[in-house]
Amino acid sequence: IKKYYLKKFYYQNIIINLNIDNIPLANYSSFLFKTYEYNDRRLVEKYIDSSNNCIIIGGGLGFIAVLAYKKSKRKILVFEIDKKLIKNWNDNLIKNNCEFQIYEKNLILGKKTKNNEEFYFNEDFLCSSKYLNKGKKRVIENISSDEIKTFEKYNSLIIDGEGIEEYFIQNLNQLKNIQYIIFELHFNFFSKNKIETMFKNLELNKFVFQDKCFNSYYFKKILWNLK
Repeated sequence: IKKYYLKKFYYQNIIINLNIDNIPLANYSSFLFKTYEYNDRRLVEKYIDSSNNCIIIGGGLGFIAVLAYKKSKRKILVFEIDKKLIKNWNDNLIKNNCEFQIYEKNLILGKKTKNNEEFYFNEDFLCSSKYLNKGKKRVIENISSDEIKTFEKYNSLIIDGEGIEEYFIQNLNQLKNIQYIIFELHFNFFSKNKIETMFKNLELNKFVFQDKCFNSYYFKKILWNLK
C-alpha cells in the first residue's frame, strides 16, 4: 500500500483526513485495517456517553477527539502542542460535525508558574515529547486551567501525549472536576517505581481501576459512602 493513495481514514461514521507529512509508514496498515488507536478507541467506545464532558490531551490526527464527541454529543476541549497538526485537526473536527475548542498550547494545572515549556519535536509527530530527548527542541506557550473559564465544567480526561500522563496523574489534586480518566501509559518513559507511584496517586485521589486495553487504562473516581 502506498501512502500517497491513502488520504483518508474511515471508521464507522467518522472520516479522518490524513493531510499531514511524515505519518509513519507503519500506521497506514492500521488505517486500512481499522486498528488505529485501537487501545484508546475500545475504552472510549465502551465508557464515554452523554454523562461525559471530555478534555483531550494530545491530539494526533483527531480521531479519538471525534470519537469522544460522537459518543458524548458534548463539546470537547482539546490541547495540542504541535502546530503542524492543528489545521488537519480543525478540518477533521469540523468535517465530523463536532462542537469543540482547540488550544495550541501546553496545559498546566492551577496557577501558572511558568510561561513556557520545552518539548522535543520529532519528524514523526507521534514521538513529540518533553520526556524523550530526541528531535528539535521548541518552546511551547503554557496555558493554565485557571485561565479557562469553562474548565471546571468538564468531568472527563483523555490523555494520549508521549509521557504527559505522568504530569496529570501526579497533579490529580488540582483536577477536582475530573471524575473519569482514560490514559495511555508509556512504559518506555518511566521506571517501575515511577509507574507504581502514578498508580498509587490515582488510588490516593479516589480513582478506582475499571478496565484496560493493552497499555491504555480507564479509572473512575469513587467517593465511598460510609453510611
